[in-house]
Amino acid sequence: MKRRDFIKTSMVISAFGTRLPLMAVGRKQRQLGRTSQWESDRIVILIKLNGGNDGLNTVIPIQDDIYYQARPTLAIPSDQTLSVNDTTGFHYSLDPIYPFYQNGQVGIIQGVGYQQGNLSHFRSSDIWVTGSDANEHLTTGWLGRLFENEYPDFPDGVPDHPLAIQYNSANLLEFRTSQSNVGMMVFDPETMYAIINGNYVPGEDDPAPETYGGEELSYIREIDTLSMEYSEVINESAQAGVNTIEYPGNNIGYQMALTAKLISGGLGTPVYRLYQPGYDTHANQANTHDNLLQDVSSSIAALLQDLSNQGLQDRVMVMTTSEFGRRVYENGSLGTDHGTSAPCLFFGSSIVPDIFGDNPDLTNLNNNNNMQVQYDFRQIYSTLITDWFGLPEYIAQNVFGQSFDPIPFVQEPLSVKPPVLPAHFKVHAAFPNPFNPTTVIGYTLPASGNVNIRIMDSGGRLIQNNHLGPIPRGHHTFRIDGRKWASGAYFAQVETGGTILTQKITLLK
Repeated sequence: MKRRDFIKTSMVISAFGTRLPLMAVGRKQRQLGRTSQWESDRIVILIKLNGGNDGLNTVIPIQDDIYYQARPTLAIPSDQTLSVNDTTGFHYSLDPIYPFYQNGQVGIIQGVGYQQGNLSHFRSSDIWVTGSDANEHLTTGWLGRLFENEYPDFPDGVPDHPLAIQYNSANLLEFRTSQSNVGMMVFDPETMYAIINGNYVPGEDDPAPETYGGEELSYIREIDTLSMEYSEVINESAQAGVNTIEYPGNNIGYQMALTAKLISGGLGTPVYRLYQPGYDTHANQANTHDNLLQDVSSSIAALLQDLSNQGLQDRVMVMTTSEFGRRVYENGSLGTDHGTSAPCLFFGSSIVPDIFGDNPDLTNLNNNNNMQVQYDFRQIYSTLITDWFGLPEYIAQNVFGQSFDPIPFVQEPLSVKPPVLPAHFKVHAAFPNPFNPTTVIGYTLPASGNVNIRIMDSGGRLIQNNHLGPIPRGHHTFRIDGRKWASGAYFAQVETGGTILTQKITLLK
C-alpha cells in the first residue's frame, strides 16, 4: 500500500506529471541517444502573470491620445509613470525594478502573442505552454520536447538535478514529454521531502517479469527512485543555500526567495516556472493591478539583488509571460476584457537592455478590435534555446516544428558547438505526436548510407514505403503525411545499414 500511496502523493506533489505513464506503448522501441550536449550552467526563471496581464497599463504609451481616450478612468497619467523614453513609461508600481532598468538590467519585448489569438484563458495558456499554432492541439509541452530531445531515454540517463521546477500550479503540460514529464512541482522542500520520504519504499530486489506489464513495473520503479533522489537533492540545496536579502511577504516573493536559495545551494536545474495569479481584471482593475505589479516587481528586485550579492547574477535570466493581454478600451465595470498581444519584460545582467518593437499602434487594430502581434512568443522561446542555452538552431526547429527568427536580447549568446554525431544510427522523437495531418521524424546518420522509411499500421500491415536512396551523414528530417489514413496508431521504421529503428506515432482526426 505504501507504493500506491507514493504514486498518489507524487501525482499531487512532485513526480513527473499529473499522471504516471502506465501505458507508454513503444517505449522500449525508442533506441535514442542525445542529439546535442547540454553544457550550459545558465538558468531561466519564467514568471507567468496568470489571467492576462494588461500590457497597456504596464508599459504605457504616454504620448498616445487614443490610449487616454479609450481609458478615461484606467489610463495612467504620464506624469505618474516611470520614464522609459519620450513616448513610453513604466507603471508607477514597477518602481522597485526601476533602478535595475537604469542600470541596464531590464528589457522589453513589445507586442508578444501569436496569430489568431484565442481569448480563452485555458486554450491560450495551452498554446503558450505547448508552443503550438492557434489551430493546433498538442499534448506535449515545448520544454518537455526540448528536454526529451536532450534526454530521450528519460528517466534513464538524466542529470543529477531536476531538469525543471515549477511552483503553484498542478498543470505540468509545459514539461510533458511523449512518455512522461520532466517538471517537478515544489512547495516547501523540507515538507516535500518528508512526505515523499514517508511513503517511499526502496526498489524491489526481485527483477520484473519479462512481459509488457513487467516493463511498465520497471518504469514505475525508475520513477519512484528518481522522485526520491530529486527530493533529496532539492532539500539539500535548500539547506545549503542562503538568501542575503529580505523578500516581500507574499506568494510570489516566497517563490523568488526559494528559487534564489536553491540556486545559491548549488541546484543545477536550468528552468524554473513561477506563477502569480490574479491578472484577470474585468472589474475594478486599478487597485488590483497596482498591487499585483507592486508584489511582482518588489520580488524580482529582491531576487536580482540577492543573486548579485552572491555573484550569481550573470547565470540567471528572469522573464515574464502571460497568456494574453487586455483590450484597448476599458469596460463598464472599470476593468478590461481579454485581448491579444502584450509586452514581456526580461531581467538580468546578461541581457540586452533594449526595447524590441514599438508601442502598439492603436489606430491599426485587428478584425476583433485587438492589438496586432509584433513578436511570436516562440521567437522568445527559440532565442532562449539557442542564444541563452547555446543549443543548435535545429533543436529549436525540432521543438516547434518550424523556424522562428531570434530576438537579440541575450548580451553574449553562447557559441553553438557543432553537434557531435553519434557512434550509431539514431532516430529522434516525431513532432508533433499525436499529429494531424502531418508530422516530422528526425534521424541522424554517423556515415552516409541508403535510407528507407516504412510506415506500418498497428496490425503490422505496410502502409507506405519510402526509398530515399543515399543520404549524407548528419541530421535529417522526413515529413509523414497522414491525410489519407484513418485515425489510430502507426509505426515509423527507419532503416539504414541493416539497422531498423522504430517509433510509434498517433494520428488523431
